[in-house]
Amino acid sequence: MAVEMWVSYYFFAIVGCFIRRYFSEYIAMDYDNDKTLNRKRRLALFYFYFIFLYSLFMISQPGEGLFLELIFFWTAVFIFILYVFFISFLETPRRYIKRKKWK
Repeated sequence: MAVEMWVSYYFFAIVGCFIRRYFSEYIAMDYDNDKTLNRKRRLALFYFYFIFLYSLFMISQPGEGLFLELIFFWTAVFIFILYVFFISFLETPRRYIKRKKWK
């Protein structure tokens, strides 16, 4: 049971990375002009908060055995910190996209 819980946790954390990648192309003006994109952003925020709170649960309830506790504890802490950045990215989108300068 615990293994299935950890596997699903890692799967949903990786899916969140793809969701973050999807929204990295948009700027703040895109959200103002497109209502469906704004709905997707709200759903993604809900998803990110869910994984964030689930990370807190996983940190507070480690697995059995010293080896499992240390590995899963630190990966859950890493995912927790990563999702803090994901949430802040979606809550305050960029104003513009940085362009590369041609030489």
